[in-house]
Amino acid sequence: MLEISAEIPFLKTSKLILLAWDESLPSLESWKGDDGITIFFQTRRTRELEFRFGPPPWGISFQNDHFEYPFLSIHHISANKHLAKELTQASEGKNLYVLYPKNVEVEVRSVFARLEYLYDDRISPDRITHRFGLTGKTSSIPETVGKTKEIETKSLSYPPLELIGVSGKTKRRQMELVSISTENDPKVQDQHIEIPKIQSKEDLENGSLDLGKEEDPNHPYDMIESSFASSDESTYTNGHQVNGEKSSVLSQQEDQSKTIVTTPPDKVSKEENASSLNIDSTVGTKFSLQLKMMGVISLLFILSVSSIIIFASFYFKRSIELQLRDNNIRIAEIIGSKVRSDILGVVEKGRQIAITLTTQGLPEDDRKLLLKTFFKNDKEFIYLGIFERRGNTLVMKREVFNEEELKKSSVTEDDFHAVVERNRDALAEAFNGQTVLLNSSPGFVEPSFAIAIPTAENGELDNALVIIVKLEKIIGAFSKKGIETTFMVNGSGTVLAHPKEDLVLAATDLTGMPIVKSMLTSAPSTGQMSYLDDELGGNYLGSFQKIGFADAGVITIVSEEKAFADVYKSQKTNLYIAGIGLCSALIFVFFFSKTITKPVLQLLSATLEIAKGNFKIGIKPTTQDEVGLLTKYFIDMGQGLEEREKVKNILGSMIDPVVVQEAMVDLAALKRGSETHITAFFSDVASFSTISEQLKSADLASLLNEYLSAMTIILKKHEGVLDKYIGDAIVGIFNAPVPVLDHELKAARASVDMVLKLKELREYWTKNNLYSKEAQVMDARIGLNSGPAKVGFMGTDALASYTMMGDTVNLAARLEAAGKDYGVNILITDPIRDKIKDEMLTRFVDLVRVKGKNEPVRIHELIGYRSDAQSNLVEAAALYESGFDEYLKQNWKKAIQYFQDSEKAKGVKDKASHMLIERCEEYNLNSPGKNWDGVFTRTHK
Repeated sequence: MLEISAEIPFLKTSKLILLAWDESLPSLESWKGDDGITIFFQTRRTRELEFRFGPPPWGISFQNDHFEYPFLSIHHISANKHLAKELTQASEGKNLYVLYPKNVEVEVRSVFARLEYLYDDRISPDRITHRFGLTGKTSSIPETVGKTKEIETKSLSYPPLELIGVSGKTKRRQMELVSISTENDPKVQDQHIEIPKIQSKEDLENGSLDLGKEEDPNHPYDMIESSFASSDESTYTNGHQVNGEKSSVLSQQEDQSKTIVTTPPDKVSKEENASSLNIDSTVGTKFSLQLKMMGVISLLFILSVSSIIIFASFYFKRSIELQLRDNNIRIAEIIGSKVRSDILGVVEKGRQIAITLTTQGLPEDDRKLLLKTFFKNDKEFIYLGIFERRGNTLVMKREVFNEEELKKSSVTEDDFHAVVERNRDALAEAFNGQTVLLNSSPGFVEPSFAIAIPTAENGELDNALVIIVKLEKIIGAFSKKGIETTFMVNGSGTVLAHPKEDLVLAATDLTGMPIVKSMLTSAPSTGQMSYLDDELGGNYLGSFQKIGFADAGVITIVSEEKAFADVYKSQKTNLYIAGIGLCSALIFVFFFSKTITKPVLQLLSATLEIAKGNFKIGIKPTTQDEVGLLTKYFIDMGQGLEEREKVKNILGSMIDPVVVQEAMVDLAALKRGSETHITAFFSDVASFSTISEQLKSADLASLLNEYLSAMTIILKKHEGVLDKYIGDAIVGIFNAPVPVLDHELKAARASVDMVLKLKELREYWTKNNLYSKEAQVMDARIGLNSGPAKVGFMGTDALASYTMMGDTVNLAARLEAAGKDYGVNILITDPIRDKIKDEMLTRFVDLVRVKGKNEPVRIHELIGYRSDAQSNLVEAAALYESGFDEYLKQNWKKAIQYFQDSEKAKGVKDKASHMLIERCEEYNLNSPGKNWDGVFTRTHK
């Protein structure tokens, strides 16, 4: 039956109605869907989940409108968008009925939710998931709605959405080709492309069009594949072998005519499928190859040029620094030597004046004349005085002024006395035999300095000579020249001479400068240092030279910013050159890399096409290098993969896909074979020879296809592997070539489900009066046995098939044949019964010795699931087993009674009970003896 869901608003004006199908033929054939468009939804898993809108399964003729679309990956976002757009246009204002197997309901809802979101991403993903009933459910789809990834090219052709109409004719929507390279290309104008109907396995797997092929709408491939919706297996088709009376009955289907559609010129690709592959350079990658090449070249260029600039600047700066240090110390030495000479000259002239002032007996007029001549020749001298010390007081004994300079500068004699008084303590140091050098500028209009030296009178150092001299005497040596600044300080750090006159007039204390502090505390007469000057701001390079007089010294400083200006300018110029070079290199690499990346991107595009199963790639080698050679081999590889896929498809129609998959992994291992614990499955149709005689070839093929398809679906559903078809017989293997957990139980489930499915088929055939009366009551027998067996490819090197061999297999075949004698559908052995007894209801039938084996075998009838078993069947099985216990004890009459009661409880004729009753009656007349072991020896297979 079909379980119908509520309507879901879908796309633009459509409504979606989900119908869960119980996989029964009657319910599917009875569905009409007259008032809308039907979608037969099917899924499969390869590397990822794929879905399609398939043809009606079971070969049912469905005359109403339905969509068909080949298998499509849920991650193929642009193709999903294309499908959503096509669905919108094709189903506007109509109901969409989606038929799907019950076990893929979450996948169905997820897929259509994704299509809804891709059609209109303005809708909240939460609203969509709620609308489609996905809230709180765990979907098998790896990506949820709203979180999608796209791994595809931009130049692709999408297969058409096909609408199969009520007239039976195919209406195809025009195929959209998004190929940038062919737009406005006059070579492709007025072309007509012949697009056939997508057919069976290869087209459906690849999702591509194969020109020139015809479709088989009732191919058994589609029948079987339709119910493998949630399995991980590939699709399967039937192949039959002739054995004795049984014959191959696969029929050929009718050909479908091709449809011609005209594609607009700006939508047609230049070559069939994909001759021009254009791909975004960023497709599927975080960084493109071209970007990586540019990045690597840029990085190498920057590292190399930066290293050169850094090392060149370092050594250039170091060279300039050494030159500056040498120049600074030389300037300090030269100026210091000159200043020392000038000051000593002042001192010597002062001593001469002092002698003139203190000489006894020299006429006063001569004394004045000498002094006037002295001041006239040495105008820098403005004051000279001789002082004696009385206690802590300096007492002037004699003094003389430069009268001319006093008149010019408006300085009075009191100003000089104020200088002496202000510096009294410092000048008094001269009485201790020390020379004193002071800044006497404060209070004067012009900068000046004072010198105090001890003098002797009457043979003792009891006087001090104080000389005040204009700074003009030495200021010429401290004028600003170049980037260096040279100045002089005394022993207490007070500036004496400086290019900035205001600092001299204020007698500024410069002991805060690190270079001044270093000179005052340093024992050597010369020195230099680099330091940070907080007051001046910046780093400075300083040198000093003590003049050897009154602890005074000459200091030369230079700002590193100015000193290294050429270095910084050179660095800036080098950076400009490096930037220009880098841009030039990037431009060159950009165009050069295209010669590498373009063929590589073509290879990437071709790889994506091959990954999707399209082996017809339209690329050609464009270079003569390794990439060109790689392209050539890649084309050869694509052709080889195409041939391999064809072989795989052909094998898939004759060999179980599981075997094909394992053979692709390790064919040698399958050829060697192995001893494996398996469950062997044999089934056969009862009286099939009679049925085949009554039916025409087409009806017989249809009957057999329906039966084998349904049974194979169930076999695959329970992880069984199809060994072969022998006419109407099915041979299956569980637990080989791949391990299957609880393979005995799964084989039992498959067997019971097959019996139930055949019952449904019989009811369907009877209701619709199909085939013959004998076919409508067709029954099947199944034999199951578990144990060790040899599995692998058997045959010659040229022709072999995967199968199983051994006693385990032979016994299973014997059990299938024995089912006819006991009138049961399924016979199993102890190993099977022990594994399934908790879930399945069984009945111990007999203890027999089958033909070809000496060891007796306990055989059981597999009745069905305990949960579904009727109470009378349970009672009948118990009575039968009690009767068999009496049978083994040779209580023949009691055993007969139990067997009769068992048949009565069962309510229908029980062939096994009748067989045992006949044996009991025979043994009652002819006793088997006391040594009888209860084993019945079968004389036929």
